[in-house]
Amino acid sequence: KDIAKRLKKAVGLCDRLVVSTQPLANALRDFNADIRVVENRLPSQWWSGLNSHRQRGRKPRVGWAGGSGHSDDLQVIAEVVRELAGEVEWVFMGMCPPALRPYVHEFHRGVNIEKYPARLASLNLDLALAPLKDNIFNACKSNLRLLEYGACGFPVICSDILCYRGDFPVTRVRNKAKDWIAAIREHLAEPDANAGAGDALRSVVLD
Repeated sequence: KDIAKRLKKAVGLCDRLVVSTQPLANALRDFNADIRVVENRLPSQWWSGLNSHRQRGRKPRVGWAGGSGHSDDLQVIAEVVRELAGEVEWVFMGMCPPALRPYVHEFHRGVNIEKYPARLASLNLDLALAPLKDNIFNACKSNLRLLEYGACGFPVICSDILCYRGDFPVTRVRNKAKDWIAAIREHLAEPDANAGAGDALRSVVLD
C-alpha cells in the first residue's frame, strides 16, 4: 500500500535513473535529479530477417499478442472480437480470456523471449492489433509492441493514446468498438494497401 513511498525512496538512492519514455520521466521527475530517456529498441540478432507470410488463412488472419497483464486492455476489443468472428480468423498469442476463447481461431501459448520474435512472425498475420486502455500507466509505456509487430511486417491498428503517437505508419483509433471494426474492415478491404502498410512499418522499425 505504500508503494509510492517505497518507489520514491528507491529511485532517490540512484545516481541516475534511465527510463524509456518522456512521460515516464515526467512522472518521476520529483524522485531523482538526473533522469535520462533512452527509447526502446529491438535487439537485431532476434528481430532481423524474420519470415512472415500473408493471406495464408481461409479468412484474413487478425491477431494480438500479450501477457496476462493485458486483460484490461483486451476489454477494449472484446466486442470487436465477437462481432468479427465470422469475418476473420482471430489469432491470439500469450493470453486469451476464457470469454473470448470460443471466438478465437488459434491460440498460441507464450514462449521464452529468445524464441518470441520468430514465433510472433510465424503467426502469419494479415493485420495486428494493439489495444490499450487510456490511463497514466499505459501513457508512460513505450511503443514496444509497435516495434515488435513492425519487425514482423504486420500492418497495425492501435489505440490512439500517447504511447502510440508519433511518426510510425500505423492506424490509430479511438477506443470505441465501432471505430475498431470500421478500421479493421477498411484495412482488409484493400489487401495490397494493407500489405504496403506492413512493409512501411517494417522499414521504419528496421531503420
